[in-house]
Amino acid sequence: LYYLQGFSGHGVALTGLAGQLVAEAVAGQAGRFDVFARLKHRRFPGGPMLRTPSLALGMLWHRVRDVL
Repeated sequence: LYYLQGFSGHGVALTGLAGQLVAEAVAGQAGRFDVFARLKHRRFPGGPMLRTPSLALGMLWHRVRDVL
């Protein structure tokens, strides 16, 4: 099962590449896909306790910037 998600605002730049890599993997040519599959995922700094407050603070910051 192959799926793509979480482009974090970089969808235009990376969606085409990701789609091509998955298509190659489905066709049995998974060499380039395997390189990306081995990338380590970073944990959110501060862990789960700071995730929601940090998100709220970030959204507030951008809202204030939009108003100013």
